[in-house]
Amino acid sequence: MNDQKQAQKTKRNNLFLKGPIDFQWINNNIADPTARLLLIARAFMVMEGKANYPLTLKVWDCAGINDRSTRTRVLKNIVKNVKDYKVERRVGRTSVIYQNNKSN
Repeated sequence: MNDQKQAQKTKRNNLFLKGPIDFQWINNNIADPTARLLLIARAFMVMEGKANYPLTLKVWDCAGINDRSTRTRVLKNIVKNVKDYKVERRVGRTSVIYQNNKSN
């Protein structure tokens, strides 16, 4: 089971946001977990052509956020401080992040 998780982690680390910036580089060089989550979620949104994306365990794992309390703090930071994204927190289900597409 551990080998499967390691293989999955290696495959995900080779995914990239844009250009040569891969997820592993984001995790190694961006200290703020909120910024990491936003970049990773944005990458998945772009890959699938969506304006929203569920924050599944895959997204949290790719962003290097494995602690429940850190996840809660990150979601609160997005709600409080980030104007371009909105989070729908659903009790007992995965949260969903939405990108605001309002042009001013």
